[in-house]
Amino acid sequence: MNRSGLHLRRRQRGLSITEILVATTVSLLLTAGVTQVFVNSKQGYRVQEALSRLQENGRFAINLISRDVRSAGFFGCAGSTTRIVNTLNNASQYAWDFSTALQGFEATSATTWTPALDSTITSPLGGRDVLTLRHASGNLAKVKPPFMPNTSADLHTDTDNGLSQFDIVMVSDCIDSAIFQISSANPDTSGSLAHNTGVGTPGNATKDLGKIYTNKAAIIRVTTSTYYLRNNPEGDPALYRIVGNAAPQELIEGVEDIQILYGEDTDGNREANLYVTADSVTDWNNVINVRLSLLLQTLEDNLAATPQPYTFNGATTTPNDRRLRRIFTATVNLRNRTL
Repeated sequence: MNRSGLHLRRRQRGLSITEILVATTVSLLLTAGVTQVFVNSKQGYRVQEALSRLQENGRFAINLISRDVRSAGFFGCAGSTTRIVNTLNNASQYAWDFSTALQGFEATSATTWTPALDSTITSPLGGRDVLTLRHASGNLAKVKPPFMPNTSADLHTDTDNGLSQFDIVMVSDCIDSAIFQISSANPDTSGSLAHNTGVGTPGNATKDLGKIYTNKAAIIRVTTSTYYLRNNPEGDPALYRIVGNAAPQELIEGVEDIQILYGEDTDGNREANLYVTADSVTDWNNVINVRLSLLLQTLEDNLAATPQPYTFNGATTTPNDRRLRRIFTATVNLRNRTL
């Protein structure tokens, strides 16, 4: 046997300590590189997902409020010269005062608003503005025979009128109007709408609508909507809405601030002459558009390497977190006052 060949094969068995250390070091470097790529990819995904959700929430918030602003003051064919009889109990109460189509509340401190907030607006975040809008919603239901024999009788419409018991509605023939609560409805049979007293909240103070409405009249649902910010059950700021006398409903989380300016038409040319805060509005009937500014934050923290300063409502703030923020603005016309 060739001893030199045997000796060579014996020398090639296993790896030396140096080779093992080199291989281990290379493996660790590769593992560290792959781990870093994974971490960076995951962080990038978190940032992009958070920003996408923030953008979606911001657009939805602006669109939702803008839709109600555009409709403010719309009550079917009832115009500014139409005589309106409000038969509801406590007709001047905040939720049922349909004589004011739009009303704002300026946050003048961390705990006060001008004018003062109604007690139904619970747990508002200090320093944030509040907006209330009143208008008709849904489809018109034409008054049909049999017509009212007297001013306190039931109204009749098509059986598929879409109206329900306890809805607040307005009946109008474009000359006169009456606001009442439906005490009982029979949409599947006769299409009759009763407006008795002693039923529902707020209920009707009287059955007398002040006029006999015939086929020239139509009925439409009316509502009061209030938008404001408060903390949700998780402790995060969110946009809430109150409809009528219902409980506040969370709409969009992550809305950190809302500031509103009102465009007043002081010379009757259907253009805003100046934009003022709610506490400086001289006549709410002269407000023809609303300028909304919303500040939204990401729901997740620790997305940025350092706290990100932002400028909102003329003030620059450096937060104590590492969330990302975006500002959304829109100027919206009240269609009923600018057409």
